[in-house]
Amino acid sequence: MSARILLLETASRRCDVALMEGDQLVYEVGSVDPNGFQHAEVLHVYLQRLIQETGYAVSSFDAIALSAGPGSYTGLRIGAASAKGLVAPYDLPLIAYSSLQALSHAGMEARGEFASEATFWAAMDARRMEVYSALFDGNGQRLSDDAPQLLEEEPIPAGLPNQHTVYGVGDGVAKAIPGFPGLQDLGIPYASARHGAKLALAAFNAGEAVDAAAFSPNYLKAFRAGVPRLGLPKL
Repeated sequence: MSARILLLETASRRCDVALMEGDQLVYEVGSVDPNGFQHAEVLHVYLQRLIQETGYAVSSFDAIALSAGPGSYTGLRIGAASAKGLVAPYDLPLIAYSSLQALSHAGMEARGEFASEATFWAAMDARRMEVYSALFDGNGQRLSDDAPQLLEEEPIPAGLPNQHTVYGVGDGVAKAIPGFPGLQDLGIPYASARHGAKLALAAFNAGEAVDAAAFSPNYLKAFRAGVPRLGLPKL
């Protein structure tokens, strides 16, 4: 019997949930708010819709999987809290995978039969001239670790294979193009939940669940609170 895995994507401006049975997509629903982050408002609406429309109870899932970072601090926290709340009552395994690696799978999906010979650079916007990035080959295998990258200091990622074209995926790609001549933007700003399916299934089959109680998203760098625009006047 194929593993039934619920996937959550909350690392970016996209909020998305998907249900997989083995390598088959059963259901997916999600949306993007280009003006902000909507995860607190819509994630549980989408979860309820998935459960109602598929007829599957959470207790019937074999695992819960989530895109675990890097990405939006708020989105990652909401995704982690929701995933922990889903696994706890039924003692389900919690699977966590890289948001950047899921993006590479989005690139592989877009390239189709041409993906195997490609190299993918996944880059998520980390504000100003910084991105979270990593390199992957055409089979989704990692060529570099997830890491912050300052485009002004390192416009082209270290360890880049010697080839003419690198395919970029993620909302950090556009601002990297001026300093990265071989980069071709695939126009995929965000991963969807289904793009983590192969990663989640491989982890499930290998018994690589995380400790749900101790789990924390991979933020890559410490959170810095912005300066509040409203508040008490300075004395």
